[in-house]
Amino acid sequence: MKTIDLVINIGTRNTGIYQQGRGLIIKEPSAVLISNRGGKMTLVESGRAAVQAPVDAKEQLLYPIKEGAVFHERAAVLMYKEFISRVLPFSPFKPKVRAIANISCGLTAVERRDVENVLIRAGVGEVILLESPLAAAEFLGLDYAVIVDIGAGKTEIAVTSPSGILSGCSVNIGGDAINQVIMDYVTDVFRQKIKFSTAEKIKKSILSFSPADNASCVVESRSIQADSASNLKLESRGIRQAVAPLIDKIAEAIVAVCAQMPTNIYEDVAASGMHLCGGSANIPAIDRYLADKLEWDAYVINEPDNACVIGAAHFFDNPGKLGRLLNLKNLR
Repeated sequence: MKTIDLVINIGTRNTGIYQQGRGLIIKEPSAVLISNRGGKMTLVESGRAAVQAPVDAKEQLLYPIKEGAVFHERAAVLMYKEFISRVLPFSPFKPKVRAIANISCGLTAVERRDVENVLIRAGVGEVILLESPLAAAEFLGLDYAVIVDIGAGKTEIAVTSPSGILSGCSVNIGGDAINQVIMDYVTDVFRQKIKFSTAEKIKKSILSFSPADNASCVVESRSIQADSASNLKLESRGIRQAVAPLIDKIAEAIVAVCAQMPTNIYEDVAASGMHLCGGSANIPAIDRYLADKLEWDAYVINEPDNACVIGAAHFFDNPGKLGRLLNLKNLR
């Protein structure tokens, strides 16, 4: 029986799927539009189509992954099952699917089992759970590294080594929290309300941690007092000042994680510096901001959005290394 090897990135806002031999073949929002007609949950749309589709009274748009953990089990099964079906060849004989699942390093044992069970119910025959910082370190080809993976729901911080994660944590700060801070800033300073999607647009268009950058944008908003629509001009400087305290908390977590590393590897780790990945690593000058804050070199990984899913795929060519890293015997 043919075996299809996949890497599945368990993301709060986006799911990436990499197939060995084909590359990154799916990058979709982690969303499903479901129907509850007749008391049975059925899939209407998934991914980008689900986000863009109109929703009627008996349908619901769900994001079944929250902060890297399974939030809605049945919806998660439907979502991953549909994504995986796009990968499988049209044939009466179903191939065996084996998957490395990139997960948060802060998941509990129960949350790890939830991810595994959801993927098995979605059609994966064999699931290997891999913490995302280890995948990023493999992408970089580094034995020792400090990885800072700023996702939508969480930031993963870890000191990695050939024997696994030496110290690490997950903090509930990511792209979604940045969006919420931008929304709160607009409310507090301008007495206006904006949508979550508008905050995302602001983040991507004008948020920068370079003091010299003062771009601006105009967005739609609504007055709190009159509930009337208007256009609001925002500048990079104000957004940067609002978001900076969140990034400062990430910096504090980096210090705490690094303080727990074994002293005998400190020089190797210090020489490597910090390596940033995840969607919010794309924020201009966020690496320089952290470097100045911590007085330590920081670098944004090439392809920060996809580094973890591509890095995990490297292990298909070296299963022995993955087995040693995760202490799994007879991994082939």
